[in-house]
Amino acid sequence: MSAILSKFRGLLVAAGLVVGAFPAMAETVRLTPLQIAHLANLEQVDGRKIDAARLTGRPVLVSFFASWCPPCNAEFEHMKLLHLAHAADGLEIVAINLFEDFGGFQDDGKRLNRFLGRHTPVFPIVKGTPDTAKLFGDVKRLPTVFVFDRGGRAVLHFVHATNSKKTNPGLGELRRAVRDALGIGAAGLSDSLPVRADSATKPSYFKHLAESTR
Repeated sequence: MSAILSKFRGLLVAAGLVVGAFPAMAETVRLTPLQIAHLANLEQVDGRKIDAARLTGRPVLVSFFASWCPPCNAEFEHMKLLHLAHAADGLEIVAINLFEDFGGFQDDGKRLNRFLGRHTPVFPIVKGTPDTAKLFGDVKRLPTVFVFDRGGRAVLHFVHATNSKKTNPGLGELRRAVRDALGIGAAGLSDSLPVRADSATKPSYFKHLAESTR
């Protein structure tokens, strides 16, 4: 039985559905009307709500993060780059703040505001709840990242696994998943794009990425 389970997990990884997943048999998650309605009911940090229509029938990148999560810094810069490159193609991005008060930490949102101030996100940021975590496969680790195609299928599902050296999906990995979700494929990929987290934080790369990945 263990050999069968191991082979099945290998197929999921090869298909791009589970990358660095935790636990070993991570459940495949889909973006359904139920999840979309839930996200639309969550309040953004600026007090607005997400329009459910914007998440329906479009590729959607969903990232779970917290301000205390070091890999989430690179994740935010990657998402900014992807937004600039593919928002016009229909890509939607939603970042879900979860476990912000881990360990009983309380500061009235000041740490989160500093995090957002550093990254100036150009996509919705919502406050997640325990129900949010359950609806997306019982999220327990950060970052957890999904890329869903227009039909709600998970093209990529990354979980920062315990003790794993891989702490977040790379920019190239995210770009391939996003382009697959958009139906663009590999055509037009540029080898000159930044692949290091520190280079992705340089504003000079933003325009370059948007222009070279069309």
